Amino acid sequence: MKRKYYNNKDYFLDLNTKKLTLSEELHKKLLNNQMGFNKGFKKITASRASNVLALGHFDSPFAAFCDISYIGLPMLDTKYVDAGIAIEPKVLDALKSHFKNYTFETYDQKEYNFDYFADKDTVIGGTPDAYIPEINTIIEIKTTGFKNYTNWTDAPLGYQRQAQLYSFLKGSKQFWIVATFLEESDYKNPHDFPIEKRRIKTFKFKLDEAMVKNDIAYIKKWYEIYTQSGISPEFDLNKDGDLIEYLKCENEVEWQKLIDKWKEVGKANAIFEG
Repeated sequence: MKRKYYNNKDYFLDLNTKKLTLSEELHKKLLNNQMGFNKGFKKITASRASNVLALGHFDSPFAAFCDISYIGLPMLDTKYVDAGIAIEPKVLDALKSHFKNYTFETYDQKEYNFDYFADKDTVIGGTPDAYIPEINTIIEIKTTGFKNYTNWTDAPLGYQRQAQLYSFLKGSKQFWIVATFLEESDYKNPHDFPIEKRRIKTFKFKLDEAMVKNDIAYIKKWYEIYTQSGISPEFDLNKDGDLIEYLKCENEVEWQKLIDKWKEVGKANAIFEG
């Protein structure tokens, strides 16, 4: 989708305060659900929750604000997402083969308008990868590089808390995070992924109700503060450097120059158009 919003027109980036302010026009559209398809600020789903809670070294509340405001950094290279989309069904088939007594329910993203929990919560949403009704368990499938096979003695905290949110909304008491570890060649040909030759780890967790309720309260308070004010949290150049370069652009010419620069250094895919 072609870029719509630019600095000093639709929002105002202040490098001194390290904050961004939405224009009055854009802020009103978001508050009044006047964006495309009568949408307003986006809900907090998946990685946005991890960003809001700042659970990992690279998680950024500033990035979460930009994302829910439709001004976030677009995906410069889709290879990791493409791999996940292609490999997830293969992982599910492997799980079904291994756990023959369980049913694995899946939910079509488009059928649920990318939010299975739309009727459960007005702020937090998303769609789980699978659900096992026999044991009331949410399944989240993750793909990562093989180098993490020995590093991941446990699933990353961000993944745990995302899956726990889904579990709470679903009414599940436990959740599994199933991690598949990829060789670099797998990203080039994900549809030919040789799952029988790769390592898979399943991390099993029980719902921590006190923790998830605390996370939900924090996310909702954060959401209320920043959507109502239209002013972002502070950015951190160590985490948000690329996003800030993107947000600095004031017009299509500046944006195209940045795209060309990123393609030259390999940060953006050659087919990326912006």
